[in-house]
Amino acid sequence: MYELLAPGCRPESAIRPANIAYHRIFDTVKETGGLRFLHGVALESWQGRLMTCFALNDNAENSITERLVARSSDDGGLHWSPLQTVSQQRAHANSHSVFCVHEGVLWCFGPRFDGLGAPPITKSGHTRIHFLNLRMEAWRFQNETWQEMGLVGGDFWPLGAPEPMGNGNWLIAGCDEQWRAAFAISHGDDFTQWEIAHPDIGEEVFTEAGAWVRGNCVFAIMRNQSIVSEGKYCAAITCSYDYGKTFASCEISNLPMATTKPFCGRFHDGRPYLIFNESISGKPHDRGRLILGICNTKEFCIDQVWLIDEGSHAASGRQLSLSYPYAKQLGNLLYVAYSYESMPGAGYNQNDAMLAVIPVADLT
Repeated sequence: MYELLAPGCRPESAIRPANIAYHRIFDTVKETGGLRFLHGVALESWQGRLMTCFALNDNAENSITERLVARSSDDGGLHWSPLQTVSQQRAHANSHSVFCVHEGVLWCFGPRFDGLGAPPITKSGHTRIHFLNLRMEAWRFQNETWQEMGLVGGDFWPLGAPEPMGNGNWLIAGCDEQWRAAFAISHGDDFTQWEIAHPDIGEEVFTEAGAWVRGNCVFAIMRNQSIVSEGKYCAAITCSYDYGKTFASCEISNLPMATTKPFCGRFHDGRPYLIFNESISGKPHDRGRLILGICNTKEFCIDQVWLIDEGSHAASGRQLSLSYPYAKQLGNLLYVAYSYESMPGAGYNQNDAMLAVIPVADLT
């Protein structure tokens, strides 16, 4: 078992940073008149604006009516622009995506697929998801509109922020059309061509990867949806030392992580951080607590934890689900975007888009 969580570091004891602030990016019921599928908020800073995008669907999750939309804020998240469509209405789905600013251009990379196929069943009896004809699509933001750049990679859903590697290529962590962990690797600074690499996950359900990159090393953290340890799910990990071309055998770690996407990032000082949902014994799938884990003293070992948010609903006594985080340090603040269940019992990823803003100085 890989020690991703340092001895004595306890996610269940995490407390909120003193000066954390919350802003609602999109209040689904207020802005659409009812519950809707909303998921996977991404964020980026561009020309003084805070840019966000997320998936929105009037019908069921992962159906072909799913669209990618965006909105921006000029004041750090207090007020938001009207929704802007990124992906146009066509006979396929576009869902939640990731941002990258490179050479003064704001890029967005996301999935295109044709709904869901029959779910694959592994030899060990675990169920995966099948995204029909999954491909990676790209857009660029120019003249206040999103311009299509077409399909740029095969069989890939991007989930982590693009990261530069020591050989000049970029890497995006995510999953493939059969919901297996996967990684997209660019051809240098050419963002129109990406190759897809896979770790060997065998018959397990290790998916929705995030990754920390350092030189030639890619350390990946994966959603584990097949192996339960002492009543909890723990994150799976793997590592590459050749810029993501090949990966070592996958391992289960000691980090209790619920069955949802993790997000890997770095502070400006180089320290890695991980945002994840804590897996709770007896409720291993629960998405009620969103945790920030920081690696202070060892590169890939979390030794400090903070509570970003807890989905408690006092009036009903029920927990709300918080999930699919995405984060970026801008100046001296850490911005964390995530899905926030619109009301108790809504389910089906009928969410609002939420933003937490944390002074980095408070994380000591």
